[in-house]
Amino acid sequence: MSTYERRGFLRQSFLSAASLAASWPLHADFAKEGSALSGPEPARLSDAPAKLHIEVVDETGEPVWARLEVRGPEGKMYGPESALGDDSAHHFPGIGPWYLGSFVAKSETVVEVPAGEYTVIAEHGTEYERLEKRVVVTGGQSIRLRIPLKPWVRMNELGWWSADLHVHRDPADTPKLALAEDLNFSVLFTIWNKANLWQGKEWPKNPVLEVSPRHLVTLLNAEDERGGGAWLLQGLQKNLDLAVQGRWYPPGIDFVRQARAQRSDASGFPWFDCEKPFWWEVPVVMALEPPDSFGVLHNHFIQYGILSNEAWGRPRDREKYPGVRGFVDYSLDLYYRYLNLGLRIPPSAGSASGVLPNPVGYNRVYAKLDKPFSVKAWYDALRNGPSFVTNGPVLFINTANLPGDKVHVTVEARAREPLEKIEIVANGQVIGQFLAPQGARSFQAERTLAAGYYTWLAVRCYGKSESTIRLAHSRPIPLAGTWNPREDALFFTHWIEELADQARSDSERFRYPAERDTVLGLYEQARRFYSDKMGPS
Repeated sequence: MSTYERRGFLRQSFLSAASLAASWPLHADFAKEGSALSGPEPARLSDAPAKLHIEVVDETGEPVWARLEVRGPEGKMYGPESALGDDSAHHFPGIGPWYLGSFVAKSETVVEVPAGEYTVIAEHGTEYERLEKRVVVTGGQSIRLRIPLKPWVRMNELGWWSADLHVHRDPADTPKLALAEDLNFSVLFTIWNKANLWQGKEWPKNPVLEVSPRHLVTLLNAEDERGGGAWLLQGLQKNLDLAVQGRWYPPGIDFVRQARAQRSDASGFPWFDCEKPFWWEVPVVMALEPPDSFGVLHNHFIQYGILSNEAWGRPRDREKYPGVRGFVDYSLDLYYRYLNLGLRIPPSAGSASGVLPNPVGYNRVYAKLDKPFSVKAWYDALRNGPSFVTNGPVLFINTANLPGDKVHVTVEARAREPLEKIEIVANGQVIGQFLAPQGARSFQAERTLAAGYYTWLAVRCYGKSESTIRLAHSRPIPLAGTWNPREDALFFTHWIEELADQARSDSERFRYPAERDTVLGLYEQARRFYSDKMGPS
């Protein structure tokens, strides 16, 4: 099933969102949800279903919203009839099925199961420990499971605030999902090409839902996803009509420019996030309308697997970049090439929960705030301050300038699962690799480098996982050295020439020659941008 066929869920789920925005906050009513029981269960016949009474509490002993998996024999998943799950995401080959059977709940939740052995898994976002409990039940039996979850890190207390910049869930459910994943900031898309919540409705006066002082959801966000790419336009000031027929025309850059025309100043809203790096027209947009952030930890990074293909984008050289690790390296190398060309754009993260089988906030970006948490303060921090993306480990980095044009880098990595390695990257080259001690969930590394050879450095960290890639990646830190970007510019020049050849040869891509000529004109502008970057041979 294609992305375009999956979009139908948005229309139905958006019906209640306008009234939600008008009447927010609703979090005082959350305690009414669930299925708490007041007394013991009556006796059952041996062939009657067993009941699991599950309650998740935090470190204070208070019930919290959490995401639960109840795994039974032969991989079958169980949940309550009225479970808040993800009905719009789809299974993909090679991706574990567990997320699709998970559900979100608060207070005591009752799950009926046949007799047998079960594994109950509870999570409360990436900053809390994940807990698994095995239980064996007989027919008619009732078992109460009280699952305490404790944080392994408190990022807010350290000044760091999390966000998922790509969420496609029912607006009425998103506040509960944000609480279940303890995600500070959720960017919810209510305009997605032909699905537009606000069509024929009043533009909301309150674009931010305050779930709690620590949990915010924004509503006025649009995604243009068609043949050339996916462009995430966040914090719109007025409605944007993306309901066009063509997959390649009008070009996506037109909508980026329409959104940016709404800005009252250069650093204001809307914010433009490039969803992921291998869409065909990304080099065009990077040259002509550079985004405010760049999807490094994008929606092909999934909790129980990796979508190691480029979908509708430009395929990688699989001999140079084989397998899952090759896919990740290719995706990162594209970002590094733009950094080499002087485009100092911070990395971003998005899970596409509601389309891809990911929880809200699985891929998240942390920004360090020096002022109280708000939507504007968070974006300002992402633009100007320290930040990193992650789906597991967290990174703390310090740099110090030394005599002789040297820089000393100190890195601390922490995670809830064992770490694999830390790598220091400069202009796309790994200049330091540090393997974690066996089973270590935190360790430090340091390296002194000659800064004159590089124009930027970054740190990345991998966690150990048998089913997916756990990765944290810092924003680039500028250095005062020099770098010849000729190879990077030539790479994107060839890319755009290949894209232009496709536009000329594909008779179905455009309705009229004038459309093709307009798009080819943009491609030529972008090609010249990279050609000018090549300099002398």
